[in-house]
Amino acid sequence: MNVQRSRTPMLTFLLGVVVMPLATLSASAVAQRNRPSTYDSVNAFVGTWAARRPGENTPFLVLKLRASNGELAGTVSHFKLGVIGNGTITGTPLLGESPVAHLTIGHGDLFFMWGEPPLGGDDAKFVLEGTKKAMLVIMVSGEQGQEIMANNPAASGFNPVIYMSREAETDNGKQTESSAEKWEIGNMAGLINTAEAQYKFAHGIYANYATLLHSGQLKETGGREFTLVPRSLQSETDPLPGYRLRLLLSRDGSSYQLSIQQKTADCGTGLFSDETGVIFEGHALDVDARQGSCNNAQQEN
Repeated sequence: MNVQRSRTPMLTFLLGVVVMPLATLSASAVAQRNRPSTYDSVNAFVGTWAARRPGENTPFLVLKLRASNGELAGTVSHFKLGVIGNGTITGTPLLGESPVAHLTIGHGDLFFMWGEPPLGGDDAKFVLEGTKKAMLVIMVSGEQGQEIMANNPAASGFNPVIYMSREAETDNGKQTESSAEKWEIGNMAGLINTAEAQYKFAHGIYANYATLLHSGQLKETGGREFTLVPRSLQSETDPLPGYRLRLLLSRDGSSYQLSIQQKTADCGTGLFSDETGVIFEGHALDVDARQGSCNNAQQEN
């Protein structure tokens, strides 16, 4: 995923993602035949994407992308870069915005150059995780990385990824979808969502799990976007031991539904997602949270 321009050597800081072993398919999926693609790869990125600090409504970073004559153009808001904890990027919004330059689409990702400080002249990589979720990976030189750490002495590391959501147009303004993730299996759901977005970019439709596996898309996505991938990634029948994975496609391949649940806990917590890239956490309605088991008793009216 390194993008290097000849004018300046760049050192890319990669996101370290620990992905737990994968889930179980209920049945072997049949490989799909590729169809002529009518997918508009440019419009896949078009929209207003925002990043917010936890618990805050006002975004510290807004990326606006638009299409003109089949090409992308865009602007990014000004913000003061900050790093907290083990390297999470935050920021303080500032007045103004600047154009982004050299927008280039490749392998399902969007590359561009920041126009103004704090990252003026540096490269960025915009990775779709779904229709409403994306990762913005910033690429800075080693010297800049050291400067960022020096300016944030309380931080113990630097994670160069900013998680963004596509803003929805509503009568009351724009709002962002939120998700609740269970970290043990959330990384796997994120890997599948990202692989699906990149597969559709290339083929115009989404793929079942067998196709993602045998086409090499899972491995390719894992190699580009993640530093670690599941050890059992090559297993079609039991990719995530201990979990049941279902990846269901619509008839025309225009949408999908993903669920990952524990095999041994019929009433346990599971993760659910679809082509939007939003990941939800849920459990059965009759779960006794204190006991961790189902309440099968009849309720009196």
